Amino acid sequence: MNIKTTPKRNLKVLATLLLGIAPMAMFAQFNRTTFFMEGVSFKQQLNPALAPSRGYVTVPFVGSINMGVSSNAISSEYFSDLLNSSKTADYFTTDKFINQLKDNNRLNMSLASDLAAAGWWAGDGFWNVNLSLKLDLDANVKRDVFEFMRASRGMSDQSWANANLHTNGMQAKINSYMEAGVGYTRPFGDRLVLGAKVKLLFGIADINMKVDEITMQTNLRDIAANQDWSTITEEQLQKVKGKATIKARAEVQGSMAGLTFVTDNNKYVDNMDYSGSGGLAGFGAAVDLGAAYKLGRDFTLSAALLDLGFISWGQGSTIKGVSDFNRVYDFDGVHAGEHRQEFRKTIESGEIFNSDLWNLKAEESKSRTTSLRTTMVLGAQYKLLEDKLTVGALSTTRFGEVNTQSELTLAGNYSFNRHIGIALSYSMIQSQGTGLGLGFKLGPVTLATDYMYFGQDTRTISGMIGVSIPMGNSH
Repeated sequence: MNIKTTPKRNLKVLATLLLGIAPMAMFAQFNRTTFFMEGVSFKQQLNPALAPSRGYVTVPFVGSINMGVSSNAISSEYFSDLLNSSKTADYFTTDKFINQLKDNNRLNMSLASDLAAAGWWAGDGFWNVNLSLKLDLDANVKRDVFEFMRASRGMSDQSWANANLHTNGMQAKINSYMEAGVGYTRPFGDRLVLGAKVKLLFGIADINMKVDEITMQTNLRDIAANQDWSTITEEQLQKVKGKATIKARAEVQGSMAGLTFVTDNNKYVDNMDYSGSGGLAGFGAAVDLGAAYKLGRDFTLSAALLDLGFISWGQGSTIKGVSDFNRVYDFDGVHAGEHRQEFRKTIESGEIFNSDLWNLKAEESKSRTTSLRTTMVLGAQYKLLEDKLTVGALSTTRFGEVNTQSELTLAGNYSFNRHIGIALSYSMIQSQGTGLGLGFKLGPVTLATDYMYFGQDTRTISGMIGVSIPMGNSH
C-alpha cells in the first residue's frame, strides 16, 4: 500500500465545519415544557394534531428559536474546549475532566428556528405554514480517545519503551437544512383529532466523520518512560532510538456546496477547502403525522411521528475520503531525523480531530441520500380547576445514526388568563437528575427551558424564545 509521507494532512477545515458552528446548535429542536401550555402554537412542533384555539402569525426570525446542549458525561465547563479542538489544548490532562468520562461520551446539539410561520382556522380545520432552519450535531467519543491524547502528554501508565495504545474512536455528524412546510389539522367527531404536515427540504450540509481504529505501538530507547511529546526538546528528540508504528482507519463523507478536497497526484488529501460560496447541496421531503384522542372531557392522549423523510445530496457537492493507514517510524534508519519530527508532530496535538493520524485518500464522489432524525412523541395530559391547571407526561425519542436520545418529562401548567401562564417541568433521563424546566407566557412572548443551568457541572442546558401574535377568534 502506498503511504503518503508529506508533512501534514490538515483537516482543520472539517473540524471547523463540524464544531465551529456548534455554539449555535443545541439539543433542543423542540421545547417540552411548552407542550402543556395553553394558547401556545409551538406545541404543533411536537404534534401536528394539536392546533391552538386561535390563529397566529410569528414575528420573522424570532417566531420560535430553540437551543441547548446535552452530554451524558461531559460538563458544560469543557464544552468550549471540545469545540475549539486546539493543538495546544490541555483540558484533557486534568483529573476532573478524565474522572467524569464514561466509556462512551455523547455530545448532542441542535438548533431549530422558525424564520416565518402562520396558522389559521378555515371551517373545521386548522392550516399552518412555516419556513424553518434546522441543524443537528451528534458526536460520540470513546474514553480511550482521551486516554490516547493523555499518553502523548506523558500521562499514561505505559512506558514509551513498549507502549501499545488503541482506540476504536469516535463518530461525529452534522446536518443542516431548511424546511418549508404546510400542515393541516382536523377533528373527527368529539374525541379524535388528526394532523399532518408535508415539508420540502433544502439541504445545506451533511458531514459524517468516523474513526474506526487508531493503534500506536512503540519500541523506543533513550527516552523518558513518560515523556511529554509537546514539550520534548530538539536535543532530547535527536537521542531517541528504536521504532514506532501507527495504524489508522477512518472515513470522512460530506455534502456541502463549495466544499472540496485538496489532493496530491496520488489523491491523498492534503487539506480541505471551503469556498464559502454557499448555496444548496441537496433536496428532499418529509412528513409529520400526529393524533390526539380524548378519553373524557379533561383527559387527552396524543402520539406523533416527526421528520419521516430524506434528503438527496448532489454528486457535485459531495466528497469522500477513506483511510487505511499503516506507518512505521524508524528512528535508527537513513530518514531517522525526518521520522522523529513527523512522529512528534503526529501525536503531540491536543486536537480530537487530529488529521495527522489518518492519511485520507480521496475517492470518487457520488450522489447520496440521507434520512432525517425521526422523533416519536407520546403524551398524556389532564385538566383541572376549570381548565386553568394542566398536568401531564411526555415521552420523546429521537432516533439518530450516531446517538438516539430519549426523554421523559413531567409537567404542570397554570393559566391565569389566556394571555399569562406559567409552567414547571422535570425531565428525568438526559439531565443526570437536574432536569428542572420553567416556562412563561406573557402575551405574545413565550420563554421556556427544559433544563435550567446549575453551574459549570451542568451537562444539559436548553432555552427557547418565541413571539407569536394571536389572530382571529377562538375556535
